[in-house]
Amino acid sequence: MKAPVTDALQFRLASPQDAEAITACVRAVRGDHYPNRLLYAPEELAQVIAGNRLVFALALLPSTGEVAGLAALEPSPYGRTGELGVMMVRPSQRRQHVADDLRLLLVAWARENGRRGLWGEVLAPLRQSPDTACASQQLTERAQLVPCGIALGLWPGPAGERDSFVRYARPLPPDAMPTACRLAARHRALASEILERLCCPVSFEDESSASGTGILDMKHEAGLCSWSLAVPRIGRDSAAELLVAIWRIQADPGVACAQLELPLAQPGASTLCELAEARGFFFSTITAEPFSDGPGLRLQWLAQAIDPGELVLINPLARRIAEHQSREQARVRSTSILVAA
Repeated sequence: MKAPVTDALQFRLASPQDAEAITACVRAVRGDHYPNRLLYAPEELAQVIAGNRLVFALALLPSTGEVAGLAALEPSPYGRTGELGVMMVRPSQRRQHVADDLRLLLVAWARENGRRGLWGEVLAPLRQSPDTACASQQLTERAQLVPCGIALGLWPGPAGERDSFVRYARPLPPDAMPTACRLAARHRALASEILERLCCPVSFEDESSASGTGILDMKHEAGLCSWSLAVPRIGRDSAAELLVAIWRIQADPGVACAQLELPLAQPGASTLCELAEARGFFFSTITAEPFSDGPGLRLQWLAQAIDPGELVLINPLARRIAEHQSREQARVRSTSILVAA
């Protein structure tokens, strides 16, 4: 893999030995307040890099070896995709296309390692916020990425509010085979439009019964006040396990949001979707190939409602996702109150 090189900086992938330098760069750019606390724990970060659970691209000053910029890719443990996440460049090195070079290096790694579908999150500011220029959305639009969802209140903001993001994804190579998926009829039109733009052909079919033993993964992000759930394998026991997990999350007094990802190609997917929606989860994202057998549906739960209609969104498809999400959030809140009663 050939890394891009500029006159001032050298680019390469990180090794575990770079963990302390990565932490130093994070502190230089964001102080001690970046919500992802892993980036302030070099020993743990080194283990994550060694296991390829995070892949970092670094921009280095040749004279000192100091990390002047970094970007991270989180490969999915379940499928052929990955999230383009952290992106930081020291102020002295900005306006030199450093972020573009870092991203290209990660995209090359993903291609060489069979990660076909890449996605990332771009800030969606509130209409009344001081800066609604949406420069990051404009940059992403120029790269011809496709909006595939909206994450409401995902991260704590600087003034105590919760920041929301548009999820953008790269289309798959045009060789994807059609996949049979299970999804509630009310989501199918929007899901079809998103997946068609992602070059991920699907056909929707009626639900069938799950079999075998399922797998449910839970991850608590204390710094983000959030929980993440994933069901990489749906089994006969998945509904009961999911109910217990949801009860645990919603009983947590410190939680602000939670996410649940379901594999649409597996029998039982729409059943678990209905179960989660009956307890307040609502539509967030459709992603191509987050699981080995096909697309995934991501649902969200919020402790405090956020209106997606108040976000600045420049892409028409993103606005249609927000409209669907607004209707769904209102619907599940009314029905989940009835379930609780």
